[in-house]
Amino acid sequence: MTKIIVDVECKYTPELTRPNAISLGHIFELRGYWQSYLHFHKHSYELQNYIFVARQPVIEKVSKLFINIYEQQFKFKPQLSLENHQLFKKQLAESKWTTWIGIHIQRRSYYVCLNYASSDEYLLYAIDYYRQLYSNVSFIVASDDKRYYRNLFRNQANVFLTPKSFSEGDDLIALSFCQHSIVTGGTFGWWTAYLANGCVIHDKVYPSLCKRHEHYYPPWFLIP
Repeated sequence: MTKIIVDVECKYTPELTRPNAISLGHIFELRGYWQSYLHFHKHSYELQNYIFVARQPVIEKVSKLFINIYEQQFKFKPQLSLENHQLFKKQLAESKWTTWIGIHIQRRSYYVCLNYASSDEYLLYAIDYYRQLYSNVSFIVASDDKRYYRNLFRNQANVFLTPKSFSEGDDLIALSFCQHSIVTGGTFGWWTAYLANGCVIHDKVYPSLCKRHEHYYPPWFLIP
């Protein structure tokens, strides 16, 4: 068995989309960042509804965040089915009480690696954009620097950080349950937005190794 390794650095590799792209007797390994939607977008429905979905124990854990917010904001406890991922997401989307916006912010690790982090102004602008768009919005924030963003958003209404007890997988599921997204940069944030499958605001000045047309899914908004 022959192993072929290719470093993609999140660029599109069209050879992989062709029939019989990997010949018998070969193992093809891509290293880098799978952020070019061109590889897999024709399978988006399967990815969003059958592959990247949470099992029931995770749904039960993550759902408590949303239910607690309903109780805190609207003073009632919704009766939501936790039977499966798609049903829970649908119930949140169909609720008339609020529109859920997921925010992923990579700050500590990317500031060390890239000497860059999305500006506070960008994040506050993106939040205000959704406030102007919807009459009632709730923001779920996942970040590797919760202390910093708890302070930044302290005067912002209806902005909630995921708890410290959440794993990265729990954060991914929580943000994918939201209807729309705000992301800064990095693979993790890209996938939370893609799986949420709504409107996305992306920091266009964030350093990326991907070509623009391969990295940024066309419907996404880009703002400085």
